[in-house]
Amino acid sequence: MKDKKMISVDRITLLGFCLLMVGAIGVSFSCTRSEDEVVVFAAASLTEVLNEVKKRYELEYPATIQYNFGGSQGLAIELSKGSPGDVFISAGTPPMKFLTEQSDVEISSTSIIAQNSLIVVTKSEDVELISYSSLLDLDLIAIADPNLAPAGFYAKQSLTHTGLWRGIQEKLVFAADVRAALNYVKSGNVDAAIVYMTDGLSEPQLKIRKIIPLTSYTNISYPIAVIQNKKSRLSKEFVDYLLTSETAQLFQSYGFR
Repeated sequence: MKDKKMISVDRITLLGFCLLMVGAIGVSFSCTRSEDEVVVFAAASLTEVLNEVKKRYELEYPATIQYNFGGSQGLAIELSKGSPGDVFISAGTPPMKFLTEQSDVEISSTSIIAQNSLIVVTKSEDVELISYSSLLDLDLIAIADPNLAPAGFYAKQSLTHTGLWRGIQEKLVFAADVRAALNYVKSGNVDAAIVYMTDGLSEPQLKIRKIIPLTSYTNISYPIAVIQNKKSRLSKEFVDYLLTSETAQLFQSYGFR
């Protein structure tokens, strides 16, 4: 059985690091930006597919795309505090709703660019998971922090709906975002993690377990919006590109729906 105290310390250290990074975001993006640069604040679960989009887009258009990946709620808070961004792509609607209803940031109407689903990943087939309730038999399970990232919110929603939340709370390790939860499994610090399907597919060495009932959590969608500023036209061109059928096929190839 793993040392829970060590994991707790890791969580405290990680939280401190995240707070430092949150403070650093404002500094790193406060520098003068070129006129043809579009800064995109995007959910961490979109990392691989959006990096591929960037390569294709910059071959066809004169604009340069710069990403700031992270937990969607944390990104929404940074934008609400004035961190300069041109496009926001959230995992789930709550962070986008927060930005539009509880901040002074002006955004365009939102569109949905993709959908996702939850799975369980393990490092080895030796971890017995006959059903979703088998998670109760494991020592440690990672999820994204429900207060920082929608992936954690959906995981908590599923665990609550299926009646597992109360019995599994002491086994949970909260990560800053869904990619961090995935890395806990890769490093062997936890037995399993609840992550998005797309994140599981990004790590072929991990074992995907499709044991989470689709009816146990609400639909996972990715809304996108242009932040109104002097680069709105350039930003809209990028958003329009993301909404093309060609880009939709690319998203599907990465496991999105």
